[in-house]
Amino acid sequence: MLFVESAWQGRWNRWKYKIASYPDHPERNNDKLKRLVQKAKDRGIPTVFWNKEDSVHFDRFIDSAKLFDHVFTVDETCIPRYKAVMGEDASVHTLMFAVQPKFHFFDGFNFKYHRANFVGSYSHHIHNARRQWQDQLFHSVTDSGLGLTVFDRNSGRKSDNYRYPILPKMEIKRAVKYPKTGQIYKDYLVSLNVNTITDSPTMFSRRLVEILACGGIAVTTPALSVEERFKDYCHVVHNEEEMRELFKRLKYGPSQEDLERARAGAEYVAKYHTWAHRLEEIAKVIGLK
Repeated sequence: MLFVESAWQGRWNRWKYKIASYPDHPERNNDKLKRLVQKAKDRGIPTVFWNKEDSVHFDRFIDSAKLFDHVFTVDETCIPRYKAVMGEDASVHTLMFAVQPKFHFFDGFNFKYHRANFVGSYSHHIHNARRQWQDQLFHSVTDSGLGLTVFDRNSGRKSDNYRYPILPKMEIKRAVKYPKTGQIYKDYLVSLNVNTITDSPTMFSRRLVEILACGGIAVTTPALSVEERFKDYCHVVHNEEEMRELFKRLKYGPSQEDLERARAGAEYVAKYHTWAHRLEEIAKVIGLK
């Protein structure tokens, strides 16, 4: 099987500008990917594309996705859009985010830092609704006295568009390597999550399932997918009042119910949302034994 995901850069930047579409830059194209897919097909190897950027970046990856025998998307509401381009008989399916248990797993509670953490990005020029949720979360945490540590995924970028706001009791650290994120969710008392897509039953932040897999006490903004799949294992906050009440309580430490919920979340993710489960789903679709 040839498996390709909707990567912007790829490992060691080897696929930068070679998968996504860049209409204003004709020199950035997917010609290399086309050759790779054709070689696989010539050898009878099933080809699979997974768009983890749907639905926001559907248009950026459709030209590459349609090259493949099978397409998987994190957002099932995008399936009709793929079939409108590829044909009604096209093999298009849902494949949700999952965790790699090597990096994200539960091994008991041992909170080293009595603070909240957020691992991810912040942007001033895109995803306005997401930014508004972040602002509410960050202000509510810091105003409660709990304290917040941010690990800035875009710390290496120079543009001010990606700079976090500066708040009291908030510290901003540089990006960490992906395998280290699991330890952060174990070390900090509270782990924050926001969801860019809120109206999909299958699209949720990968960060959320990774927090849950580690037994983290997750506080997340609402989304349809969270409501349908994860609400029993995390704190879903719908407005600033709920946020402030929750953080005011959590700053004194987790309750037994908080810990039981986190433990149950780790067990749930390990049972249903690892990459072993997703590979089984792919194999079933493409007929791979």
